[in-house]
Amino acid sequence: MNDKLYNVGVYIRLSVESDRSESESIENQREMLTKFIAHMPCWIEKSIYIDDGASGGNFNRRGFQDMMADVRSGEINLVLVQDLSRFGRNYLEAGRYLEEELPSLGCRFVSLMDGIDTETGENDIMPLLNAMHDLHLKNLSERVKSVLLAKAKIGHKIGRAPYGYKKEPHDPTRLVIDDNAAEVVKRIYAMRLSGMGYASIVKALNLENIVPPLVYYFNLNGYDDSKIKARTWLTTAVKSILNREVYIGSAVQMINKQVSYRERRQEKTSPDEWVRVENVFPAIIAREAWEAVQEMNEKAALTVAQHREHRRSLFSGMLVCRGCGRSMVFKPGYYKKTGGRNKEHHYYFCRSYHNSGGTECKRNSVIEHKLNELILSQIHDMSEKISIDSESVLAQLQERLIGERSSKGAEAQREQKLLRRQLHKLEATTAQLYEDRVCDHISEEAFTDAVNKLETERQQKGQRLAILEQTEQEAAVKLSDIHRWMRLIQENTANNDVSRELLETLIERIEIGDKRNENGVKTQDIRIIYKLVGNIQ
Repeated sequence: MNDKLYNVGVYIRLSVESDRSESESIENQREMLTKFIAHMPCWIEKSIYIDDGASGGNFNRRGFQDMMADVRSGEINLVLVQDLSRFGRNYLEAGRYLEEELPSLGCRFVSLMDGIDTETGENDIMPLLNAMHDLHLKNLSERVKSVLLAKAKIGHKIGRAPYGYKKEPHDPTRLVIDDNAAEVVKRIYAMRLSGMGYASIVKALNLENIVPPLVYYFNLNGYDDSKIKARTWLTTAVKSILNREVYIGSAVQMINKQVSYRERRQEKTSPDEWVRVENVFPAIIAREAWEAVQEMNEKAALTVAQHREHRRSLFSGMLVCRGCGRSMVFKPGYYKKTGGRNKEHHYYFCRSYHNSGGTECKRNSVIEHKLNELILSQIHDMSEKISIDSESVLAQLQERLIGERSSKGAEAQREQKLLRRQLHKLEATTAQLYEDRVCDHISEEAFTDAVNKLETERQQKGQRLAILEQTEQEAAVKLSDIHRWMRLIQENTANNDVSRELLETLIERIEIGDKRNENGVKTQDIRIIYKLVGNIQ
């Protein structure tokens, strides 16, 4: 008889419509698996992890990842599923988890309906079942693609109706004009034809409190719009409207495609793969006006390209606005020096400010060469401090990043040793109780009561020991990070220019705040967040 205690993690998944039968519902899976656990001696239902509406084609699911985190921490040591397809349909990834990661972590896997149990060795059919589920997913994906392509070729609308239209109530593949939104579309085209830029159009729409497309769509259909973050017009929405052929009655579809049947991520297709059918929807914009706007858009894009450097901006992906948390936009520019020579004068400003035409957030901005000077100055200052008194710098960083974990290290180690001795004693006592029960030296009732009390105490002390061990490991890792950061600072102190390599080596991100004038002195809140140690000032 196997008396090993199992902390069971129940995993339940319900996918898209193809998986939604009554027998596979969330509640039915939960009831079946919970009842099974109740009949298994030494099995304890620890946690239930649910992914509702999640595809089995990939494993980037919230519930699944939470479960694996608990497996890795030792919180659960048995994973129970209704059948293998609930675990996942990606043959390669499922095999990696089931045949490599779970066994390496000492975690048992049981698939109830398939009769798979990795402890008993009843899993020879597992690779075959994995392959069958993967093949099912691939065939389903191909059938869906074929149907969508056939619909696109005859001009049927796929997906949500674009702003300015709504779906025909009796035929959702056809579009009819939504008069209220269509008037806004006409106005946007008229403003563009008058010479207004994207940002100016956005600002005009926002100042008049015109509801933006996504919020309008949710309100029109009675959906809850409370989770929509962008509640104003953005330049991306205006650009999209000013480029879509649907407004002259053309259906242009299959612009995006799914990267793989194993995941939902999509990527843009090349224009020669698009399916275009003309004159299938009622037009909102006259073709002559639409073509004139396209010409203006192309000229504007060409002008921007001519002024933009043909290189990645130095701080690409590293600057964020402290006001809204969004990334900063790069803007190349020049100013003239004495003698008529142009000097580079690039700068960055808030993306929310840019996209909303100035109605959202502040115009938090920073000049590139000024930021370079700040970074080099801070690196040189820190390197000098380390050279003069490295122990003091180390102590300050330890206090901030490790805190009590550093000062109480010896005390924590003594507690760990005591807990290990106590756990060993509890295990010996439990073993003795089993022997006494077998020899009938103790009643069944007394045995059960004693074992339950010992197990409760063992779990409490085991959890405390795990916390102490994890805290010690985290402190050791952070101390190693601090030493590495100090070494990197000194290695880069000789740099007199900020390079992309230097930034990627040392810096996680830079937060740009607003500029202000304090007693006649201009200041700006800029925070450099370093890799490994965070903000040092």
